[in-house]
Amino acid sequence: MEDLYAKFFPQFVMLARKRLSVATTTASTRDHAAVPTIVRELHALVGEAGLLGLRPVIPVARDCEHKAKALQGSRADADAEALVAALRELTQLIERLGTTVQLPS
Repeated sequence: MEDLYAKFFPQFVMLARKRLSVATTTASTRDHAAVPTIVRELHALVGEAGLLGLRPVIPVARDCEHKAKALQGSRADADAEALVAALRELTQLIERLGTTVQLPS
């Protein structure tokens, strides 16, 4: 099991960084057409975190997913701002986790 974790955790971190960067840019620029993709990407991130047993990530990622769904329905600036704040929190969490392993170059 540790071998699987060692193999997939660095990939999870790299993919999460990319997803969160795109999601933050999308929400910040109010690109409402791209929000459904962000919802799917965040949902996938929740599932991947669950598979890897990253319990601290799951509730924060779920919160981001819920905020993205709210933005998808409302297109309100307040919902976009709430999503950006939540995405920044999740990004900080992923960065803290990412410093615990050596990522492949």
